[in-house]
Amino acid sequence: MTKFDLLIKDGYLVDAANHREGYFDLGLSDGKVVEVDPELNPDQAADVCDAKGKLVFPGLVDTHVHLTHTRQAVGFQMLARAGVTCALECGGFVEDVIKGMAACGSGISIAVLNRLDPGVSISGPDAAKSELIEYLTQSLERGAFGLKLLGGHLPLSPETTSTAIEVANQAGAYVAFHCGTTQNGSNLNGLMEALELTGSHRLHICHVTAYCRGLTHGSAETEIMMALEALAAHPHLVSESYFGPYNGTLAELENGVPRSHVTRTCLQRGGYEVSAGGLVAAARDGYMRVQKETPRGVIYLEPKDGAAYLKKMDFKVSISFPVNRRSTALLAATEKDDQGRFIVTALATDGGAIPRNFLLSHGLSLVRFDALTLSGLVHKCCWAPARMLGLPNKGHLAPGADADLVVADPHTHESVLTVAGGNVIMSDGLVIGSGGTIITTERGAKALRARGVQAEVANLPGSLFYNAPNS
Repeated sequence: MTKFDLLIKDGYLVDAANHREGYFDLGLSDGKVVEVDPELNPDQAADVCDAKGKLVFPGLVDTHVHLTHTRQAVGFQMLARAGVTCALECGGFVEDVIKGMAACGSGISIAVLNRLDPGVSISGPDAAKSELIEYLTQSLERGAFGLKLLGGHLPLSPETTSTAIEVANQAGAYVAFHCGTTQNGSNLNGLMEALELTGSHRLHICHVTAYCRGLTHGSAETEIMMALEALAAHPHLVSESYFGPYNGTLAELENGVPRSHVTRTCLQRGGYEVSAGGLVAAARDGYMRVQKETPRGVIYLEPKDGAAYLKKMDFKVSISFPVNRRSTALLAATEKDDQGRFIVTALATDGGAIPRNFLLSHGLSLVRFDALTLSGLVHKCCWAPARMLGLPNKGHLAPGADADLVVADPHTHESVLTVAGGNVIMSDGLVIGSGGTIITTERGAKALRARGVQAEVANLPGSLFYNAPNS
């Protein structure tokens, strides 16, 4: 008699939420975990995966990705290869994610934050409260999870920023912030301003390390310690940090200069002119890496090719600068408060279609470095981010949980098998999953399902986002 659709056998399982670590078999059926035991009978399974010598984690939940800026939506496949089964799109539009998922989806689940883009989605940096309410209402009704403020790149006034956070909270929506306004940039001052503007409201502080690059105090290490101290004093907020040495930004021009303020700062810091010519020179010198989409994923071009591609695409490409310090990444990933809680809630990547999906590769390196335990890594990459999004059936592997998991090689630090909803979506680098699910609110689920889009309603009122701190 077949009891399991899929049996993951003889792997070393790590489930931080349920305090389970060791050699366990995992039986999956009908998209759920049905049994966890040291020994399950393979004769009772329709299919068996031999995980001997491998690590078995809950599917990774990445609370900061970007999927919609590539033409072929290759980020969905890139995430599946990296072991991610659920993610938060931070700054696209839900309509674009739905189209990308239909064309190139890999079977993973995505929540989408519609971005506040002055001159595009809202009138400008001083948009009125009524306009913000109208945009949020329309976004939620179309299936978005909430709002993303791109202050570091596309700043709003402090007043509009504060109002946007307030409006999202009043609507019970999610809101995340790349810190920065028209008064303070993407730096430590911008982070401190964000904490002040938020007050007692709830907010997701994006990529904490991005504000600690030595721009305000001369020392990135000094800034990260100040940032961590400030975040520890605001435990009602959630946050994430990432490992990648390169940032992600845009080369797109407006009136002859880069539209993104982050791009402008990076050029200035490297000694380059803030102009089209400065971008080309930075690419040619190798200081700036130009991203190019290929059928398998997004890659960084070599300097000469990058400069040529930049001009060929009329600067409408994504780019990266080597501005993230290894020391700040380590501290943000590992530091705890005086109650033993991680100060930065989760590990994320700011990846997706940006080639820095490093949760497994760099996370397991920190385990080898004795900076994190396996359980600590799984907590920050699976359980904590699932709770941030209000997804109690994800991020762990107890019976009844969603059958989302990743099997990883402890030596190469790569995913060898990714399972979402009980289905194998990636095996040895080959993505075989398709479609996917939009994580949404009650307001968006009905509209999505009416359009034939698979939707799952998150429990935002019960989420860590709206209930932090929580042990």
